[in-house]
Parts: sequence; C-alpha cells; structure tokens
Amino acid sequence: MKAIHLAIPITLLTLFCAAMIFISDARWSIGMGIGLVSLVAIFMLKDAIDWRYYQKYPPQLDSQIKLLLHHVPFYKQLDDAQQKKFELRLELFKLNHEYRLQPFRNQDEEEEIDAPEDIKYLSSVPAIMLTMEDDDYLATQIELLVFYNHPFPSPRYNALHHSESNIEDKLLIFSIPNLRKGVLEPFVFLDIAMYEWAKILGKLDMTASWENFEASYGLTKSQIEAAIGLTNPDIRAISKLFQVHRSYLHLLK
Repeated sequence: MKAIHLAIPITLLTLFCAAMIFISDARWSIGMGIGLVSLVAIFMLKDAIDWRYYQKYPPQLDSQIKLLLHHVPFYKQLDDAQQKKFELRLELFKLNHEYRLQPFRNQDEEEEIDAPEDIKYLSSVPAIMLTMEDDDYLATQIELLVFYNHPFPSPRYNALHHSESNIEDKLLIFSIPNLRKGVLEPFVFLDIAMYEWAKILGKLDMTASWENFEASYGLTKSQIEAAIGLTNPDIRAISKLFQVHRSYLHLLK
C-alpha cells in the first residue's frame, strides 16, 4: 500500500514531463525517463517497500478482531506484552498471505472472492502460536489459504474432508465451520488449522506414535480421522497440536 502512495506523485510528475515535451521542448524527456524508471523500480520492489514501512509503523488490529482474539484460549492466557507481540505478528502475517473464499457452485469458478476478515485472522492464529518464540514467523512456505463453507473433495483426495495442505503449491485449504470451531474451542473440537500449520512449520516429534497418543489423550486414530475427513493423518502433527494446547491449559482462568 505504501508503494502505491509513493507511485502517485511520481506518476503525476511523469505525466507532467510528458506533456511538457509537446508544449515546450524535448529536454523534458529526461524527467519523463527518470519518472518511468522510478515507477518500474517501485513496482518491482513494492513488497519490500510495504514491508519496510509496516515494520517501522506497525499496523493496528481492528477492534472487532481484538474482540475476536479474546475468544481464543491461547491469547487469553498471555500477559499484556505477549498479547501485543501476538497482535503485531498476526497483523504482519496476514499482510504477507493471500486469503480466498471458494465460490459457490452456481458462481463463476474463476472468480476470486476475498475471504472474510475474521477467517483470515482465525486461520493464521495457529501459525503465530507455533512460532511465538521464533524470529522467523511469516511461514513463507505458504502463500495462499483457500476456504470452503463446507467439507470439500480435491484432486488429491476424493473424500469430503475439512483441511488440506499442499506444500508444492504453497497452499492450505480449510472448511470454515470446522476451522472456526477448532481455533476458538480447541479443547472441544480438533484444531484442524493447527494440524495443517504444524505439518508445514515442522519441529515435530519424529518418535510420535498412535499408541502413545491414544494412551496420553484417550482418543483413537479413527476419531481423529473422522474429525479431519481423511485416513492416516500425520500423527506427528496431531501430537504437536495436542501438546501445544495442553501446554497452557493450566494458565487459563
């Protein structure tokens, strides 16, 4: 956004120089050339310019999103300083990813629909939780998050399911109802967003097993499969999400 602001006056100056070439003389072509080069440079560096600006002048979360965060158990148990850190990281994280709502069947499949703001933030919350102690938290392995309003099939899986990750396409896909319930009520519903982000971000226990998981949490593999909608989920990521949520349970009031 800041890059666009920089480009506006340069565009006007370039147009002015172009007009002066016809009104006055060709010497104004130098100014027009400088303007064109500057616009090309801004276009090529727009992401870096915006990022530098946001780091210097951190964006603020909308009041409605802050209210939503107070329904996220992990956020509620953080102290004031940690909550501010969480909010800043969440906003910057959102700015670095694209979020798209899948069109309904009677709509144009090529139409790109921006996802609801609350879903953008909720789908990003688990990634921030997993990287709170890390310097690198932007999860650049993923660029696009796509959302359905219902369970969905995909080219990789014919069965209707609630979440999917595709590292080759830098893509995450979620069913909104299950995503929302998992993030806001992770002790009642499976946090499918945490599951998918855990697979992407790593730091998984390579020794995790279904036998140990079932003994520790009293849940079976078939129950987890039913919650995701796919067979053979990654037990390492499942174990990670349960460990993360259990780690702060005693701090909740």
